[in-house]
Amino acid sequence: MPEKAEKRTKSDTLKNLFLFGCVLPFGTLTLILAVSAAWLLLKKEVKAPPDYIKSNEAAVSKRLEEIDERAAARKKAEKPVYDIDQTAMALFSIEKALSEAKTFEQLTPFILQKESDLVAPDAAKLKYRFFNVYKKILDAKDDSDETESIYDATTNAIKSVSSVVGYNPVKGISFDREQARKIWEESLSKTKASAKAKKRLRKVQDEMLDILFDYARTNAKYAKEWDALCAKRDRAYLAAYEGDWDEVVSAASAAIEASPTEKEAHILLATALMHSSKETDRPAAEAIVKSLLKTSHGQLAPAYLLRGVIAMENGNVTQAVVDFDQAAAYYPKQQEEISDKLNLYKKRLFLNKSKEGRIIVNAYRGIMSGAGFFSPDFQMAKLLLKQEKTAKAKRKIFDHFFRRRGQGRWDQVLMDFRFCGNNLKTDFKDIFAGDKMCLEIEPAWFTNSVIVSIKNDSSKPIHNLTLLLCARFTDMFIGDYVSFPVGESVAILNPGDTVTVGRRNIGDVTLEKLGVEKKWKDIIEYGAVIISDEMIAWISPAKRGEIKQPPKHAEERNGVGEEKENIGSTLKEKASEILDSTLKAAGAGEDTR
Repeated sequence: MPEKAEKRTKSDTLKNLFLFGCVLPFGTLTLILAVSAAWLLLKKEVKAPPDYIKSNEAAVSKRLEEIDERAAARKKAEKPVYDIDQTAMALFSIEKALSEAKTFEQLTPFILQKESDLVAPDAAKLKYRFFNVYKKILDAKDDSDETESIYDATTNAIKSVSSVVGYNPVKGISFDREQARKIWEESLSKTKASAKAKKRLRKVQDEMLDILFDYARTNAKYAKEWDALCAKRDRAYLAAYEGDWDEVVSAASAAIEASPTEKEAHILLATALMHSSKETDRPAAEAIVKSLLKTSHGQLAPAYLLRGVIAMENGNVTQAVVDFDQAAAYYPKQQEEISDKLNLYKKRLFLNKSKEGRIIVNAYRGIMSGAGFFSPDFQMAKLLLKQEKTAKAKRKIFDHFFRRRGQGRWDQVLMDFRFCGNNLKTDFKDIFAGDKMCLEIEPAWFTNSVIVSIKNDSSKPIHNLTLLLCARFTDMFIGDYVSFPVGESVAILNPGDTVTVGRRNIGDVTLEKLGVEKKWKDIIEYGAVIISDEMIAWISPAKRGEIKQPPKHAEERNGVGEEKENIGSTLKEKASEILDSTLKAAGAGEDTR
């Protein structure tokens, strides 16, 4: 028996060793496979951010640190921590960037644009915080369609979430976070992004919602303050239009007290003080102008213009001439702010819906483009007229309009005419003779464009002619016009000849200048300004009933260059008549002394 037991034990041992020998490799293989699978899975979850993220992470971190340091330094030095105009622009720029960019790669350069040092810290941080969130959801391995889908999902969610954010003047910002979560999830479900991308988006959901609500709070906080500043500044503009300089001083001073670093009210205040008869007001105006030129937030071109006017009235002709020349040199750069897509007047499109609002917009544009009182050439002409140098003064008036042509800015051309009539004693029948020029406009088929033709009924040839159409559209008040060039300059227009200058899209012009797209049928009346080597001519407005209607069939018009018979026969009005009608509504705040 012991012998059998011993044999059985040996047999069991051999069997166990055999089984262990089989199981061990199998188990090892299984373990290796499990570890490999886990490693591969882990490897797939590790993301590599795109190059445009990696290359800018350090810069974003540095900017956030700089904002805090700058705010602390300004507070310690008891300087204004922020400028409300610059802050409103920074918040507005976020809206514009999100609406115009198509991908995160297009958005990133905007994030890296250096904001003004005077933007409020909490507003300045928002775009960098947004960068730090969206960098978490991007992967260098994603193709362009994937990243575009992720961007669309994010921006659509942002726009949708804004619908559950409200502002109450008493309670302030209110929002429904649970509803915001549902909107976010709904946006994700509709996107074409992959499951992995949606998973990444869900991971940053709470962080993204925090930024959105912080943006809403910040925007509401500063919008209220900015609206209050605008109300004071608008009052100053309207008072300047009425020639109530005491009220300009009061309103502009209130605006400056609310925002010591703003720009426009400082210029309005200095202008008003220069119109005052008090002995102490001119030195006060001079101090304001000196401050504008010294500080980085100053408007250099208008400030040099104002300093030149002060020097002229103090009898310092040499300094006045230098300042006017410098203002003329700087105005092309200054006026770029008008067409800047982030110009804050684009945020205030409601101003175009009232006569008073248009006065404010036109006055602002006049300051920024060097029109009327703020024209260096007109101020030089005024100086030359005091010296009885009439021919040179006339040349300076021509120089102004040629500068306008070079800049391509015509918004305030009627303000220019009014200033010339009121302050330069210009002989309109001489220099502004438009009674020998005949104008006709008609629509371009299918393109919402206007085609302009002009005939020279004078006995002299006209050289280097540029035509500026001045059109009044529906919803615009009497005397207000949208002014824009049509076609290319014409080298020569001989006596008796007619030329089709060219065409211009009405929709493009009105969308830029009025914020709404108008059509041919919306034209109520039109006139024109002609700039040439021999004359600056105003062709008085024609009423809608005198405007040629669109052709019934395209074949009725075979080209745009043919001459017209009996062109504009009803439009031969005297140019001087504009002084009593059209120009009565143009201009704002010009010198009336």
